[in-house]
Amino acid sequence: MVSPIYIIAAGLGGAFLLGLLPNQWRKLAYAITVATLAGMAWIAGSWLYAFAVQDMASVEIFTAGTQPPFAINFRVGLAEAALALLTSLIGLHSALYMQNNLLKEGRKAMAVLLIFIMALCGIIFTRDVFNLFVFMELTVIATGGLVLLSIDRRALGAGLKYLIVSQLVSILMLVGIIFL
Repeated sequence: MVSPIYIIAAGLGGAFLLGLLPNQWRKLAYAITVATLAGMAWIAGSWLYAFAVQDMASVEIFTAGTQPPFAINFRVGLAEAALALLTSLIGLHSALYMQNNLLKEGRKAMAVLLIFIMALCGIIFTRDVFNLFVFMELTVIATGGLVLLSIDRRALGAGLKYLIVSQLVSILMLVGIIFL
């Protein structure tokens, strides 16, 4: 079975690959986006199948070959697999629904969508407060980017206000982590 860390790697790798493409290759960029989101959904679906049908036990995943707090700690169980599948499928359906907007906006908008879905899956899997903060920051930045995709002129002000408020919340979260 494919490790769930590949959901994170696929999102990051797909966004990086989109950054390497010329902006004129929008259809290829869109195909890469849809394929990456489908791959992320397939990985999450295979884990959900293993937990629901094959009665597999929850899995702890440690990166960098060491125990936390020196590495990222992920846990995947039935609930995490179901939420990751739901998140990936929503991302896939969003990409299909926003096809015209994504093709018009180009590869940068598609990369923002991939980072957003990847960060949400990271929030679901992580068992570390610092990495939770990192994935939440990635989600905030990607959400601000997705807000700016709107053709409404008020989107710029709304995106800026969202980023300011979310940074205040992040500061309060860091203070809470310090006191914890």
